[in-house]
Amino acid sequence: MNPSESPLRDRGRETIEWAGLEPIADDERHGTARQVGVLWFAAQLVPSAVFLGLLGPQLGLGFGASLAAIVLGNLLGALGPAILCVSGPKTGTPTLGQARGLFAGSTWLVGLLAALTSVSFIALGAVFGGQALRAAFGLPLGAGILLVFLVEAAVSVLGYEVLHRFERWSAILGACGFLTVSIVVVAKGIDPAAIGGTGGGWGSFVLLAAITFGFAFGWAHNAPDYSRYLPATTSSVRLFGATYLGITLACIWMEALGLAAARYLEGSDAMAALYDLMGGSPGGALVMVAMFVGVAANAAVAQYSAGLQLMGVGVLLPRPLVTAGVALFAFALTIYLVSGELTDTFSNVLLLSTYWVGPFVGVWGVVWWRGRSVPAPTRLSSAEWRRRSLAGALALVLGYLAALPFSSTTAGAQLADSGSPLAVVCGSISRNVLDGADLAYPVGILAGALIYGLLLGGRRTAPSDGVRRPAHLEPTGEPA
Repeated sequence: MNPSESPLRDRGRETIEWAGLEPIADDERHGTARQVGVLWFAAQLVPSAVFLGLLGPQLGLGFGASLAAIVLGNLLGALGPAILCVSGPKTGTPTLGQARGLFAGSTWLVGLLAALTSVSFIALGAVFGGQALRAAFGLPLGAGILLVFLVEAAVSVLGYEVLHRFERWSAILGACGFLTVSIVVVAKGIDPAAIGGTGGGWGSFVLLAAITFGFAFGWAHNAPDYSRYLPATTSSVRLFGATYLGITLACIWMEALGLAAARYLEGSDAMAALYDLMGGSPGGALVMVAMFVGVAANAAVAQYSAGLQLMGVGVLLPRPLVTAGVALFAFALTIYLVSGELTDTFSNVLLLSTYWVGPFVGVWGVVWWRGRSVPAPTRLSSAEWRRRSLAGALALVLGYLAALPFSSTTAGAQLADSGSPLAVVCGSISRNVLDGADLAYPVGILAGALIYGLLLGGRRTAPSDGVRRPAHLEPTGEPA
């Protein structure tokens, strides 16, 4: 098969992709590691990433400390999606297809958490897309947000092939738009001494690093979804490098740009401030259009994955219908974000919706540490099925709960101020011991790995006893 041809044409479906959680056949594999890297680069060219750069000064950090936290957070955070992305070509299945061999009957919990996280990412970006159209063309915020959903829903429903093509074009447009903004910021002058302050200690540094870490790391559970069509012979080193560079280069650029432009982007409407920074000219309107396209590109990636993740929960509808349905919940969450204080809501949603990814990656790490491949669900005996179901569920739930006391969110601070007993669970160690530093992600990874490893023990996968699994957990083929 010609690598440039779409596998959808072979099926007689030139427009819509219908593949779900089943493995992609070898004769339908196509694409290159570079194309996956471009997708991840495009998905990070969003105003929400720029917005993260504004948090450093708000936490009292100076320019140098903020920049160091941004770089550190992204260099570490991008490791998650880059590592998991490698499993796509090896198995030909998306994340939820592979998760069945690790979590068995508790795969539905993975799918639910993953879908909620993906929807959160959609909502975080859609607000900025609506603000961009309002700043440039005077559209009502609700109308601008609706346009974001119409574009990204159309792309994600059409599926893998259209999504990759859209991301390639949005990478070009988005890069041009943000390059223009970067040139304007440099021309106006960057005064590090005027950015931030001296009120932030090491706790604030770690918190900013954790927030930027979470923005990159939060893609880990989506990563195999966009590499599963690659040929099984794809170089793991090249795929890892392309994914890692795509995420880190874009995130560091966007967040550093927000930091450098912090004194120009103050106020509740960052996109209006950005439009004013561009002089409000026709060129500024074009930049806002580029921002809008970038938001749609980011949301389309998250929404495509959300459809697959809900199929892992047990939704037995075709993928395009499930993907389209995700937009309704995402739109409702976006309206919630608009109704509150965006700074606090942004960081709360980003952190609280991605802490579970730590235990999830910890479970994956146990398998890799032991040098074993993820088993196909059909090869698990009934006893092994029950054991993995329990171990997986407890690793996710207890790992998340173990991480929460080490978290630093405004939600946790508000619970503490109100005297709520829940404050002990949410951020108590961070507030009382760590000077506000957020170590929830590493604690979650270690806790998830430890719990899963102890419950699973040293047992190897037992042969299947012929037990039939739930329909939505039964693969139509066995991963390679």
